[in-house]
Amino acid sequence: MIDYRDSPQNPMIRPRPFASVFTLVMLLAGVFVGPIHAHRVSSVSLISYLDTEGRTYILDAAMEIVPSEDAAVNDQISPEDAAREFASYLNVMFDEAQQTPKMEISIVETSDAETPVELRRQQVLTKLTGTIPGGAKEFLLYLDPRCPMAVVMVVIKDDQPSRRMQVILSGEYSRPVSVLPVEAGDPFQAASEKAKAPAPAPGVTPEVRPIGAFTAGWRAFLHVSVLPSLLFIGTLLLILGRQSVFIQIAILLAGQGLVVGLASWSLIPVPGWSGTALAGLTAILTLEALFHRRLCWWRYPILAAAGLGLGCFLAGTSHFGSFAADTEKGLGRVILCLLGTEAAAVLVTLAAASILLSLSRFEWYRKSVVTPLAVIIAGYAIFAAVEVYL
Repeated sequence: MIDYRDSPQNPMIRPRPFASVFTLVMLLAGVFVGPIHAHRVSSVSLISYLDTEGRTYILDAAMEIVPSEDAAVNDQISPEDAAREFASYLNVMFDEAQQTPKMEISIVETSDAETPVELRRQQVLTKLTGTIPGGAKEFLLYLDPRCPMAVVMVVIKDDQPSRRMQVILSGEYSRPVSVLPVEAGDPFQAASEKAKAPAPAPGVTPEVRPIGAFTAGWRAFLHVSVLPSLLFIGTLLLILGRQSVFIQIAILLAGQGLVVGLASWSLIPVPGWSGTALAGLTAILTLEALFHRRLCWWRYPILAAAGLGLGCFLAGTSHFGSFAADTEKGLGRVILCLLGTEAAAVLVTLAAASILLSLSRFEWYRKSVVTPLAVIIAGYAIFAAVEVYL
């Protein structure tokens, strides 16, 4: 019979109260969100207009600017400076040749007169304009690796909007967009005609609906990378005591949910290095199972950091970006998205725990199951962490 409690020969160090764990989560959130600076860009939405007949392009970037609480610090970096610095991360390219567009910046107040000064927000409209080079065939946008967040872009070619928006992460290129004139069979023209088509008759299968909030969270966890699943599986390798597993998974879910919830309303930026941080923390948590079988105090802050890193990683995926770009989403949709990520995490945990528990009855469990799994998971995580630098 399996004893789900921690082994008396290896007593678990009792965790501190949940208040202390929550404090650790909030303190570590500052590490991922970053220190308080002067005016900084908190979210960006971008519309790229391509005129294939006039051979011109316009990039309209709407940037939400968040000021610091220190007025003296705000004087050092103005909203225009913050927008200009962020615009430098946007590299306009045609056929992989970088362009130098002209820049225009204007400021719009998004808060009314009754909003307290410390809560007011400004939106900086940055316009990048230029000419499409002769003979160019494709438009690309490259996001500098130093960029602290992902950018959501919609392309409008010859007044025809693309059907899907693009979520561009730091250090990545957008999908190429043809700058050839709209012709018969062009996907932009076809998309416009399909949008104007009448509703299907009864009995005919309708088109797939846009991605829902719950599905966005579910897919962000399961469909983008195996790292989120490996994090929860690796956490179970140290010890399978019922209480210890519950506490560890709760810390991971709390950190994940905190960041995903804040990112849903663009209250925090999504760092471009979140994938590397998640991979590194997954390797650390997994490798600990090779050296001992106790739940030591230092594992709690590492779990909190891993939960925050996981939340940042999920908020940077294309599935979450499609959901977050909806400006009309309310509290209900945000909760559904959170439930999607949490449900996926719980499903992976239950599936892995059921298999590991059934194998833990045998004497060879540690040697033949835990050790190989820990090495494989940690090896993959380390490879994923350094892959971006190769």
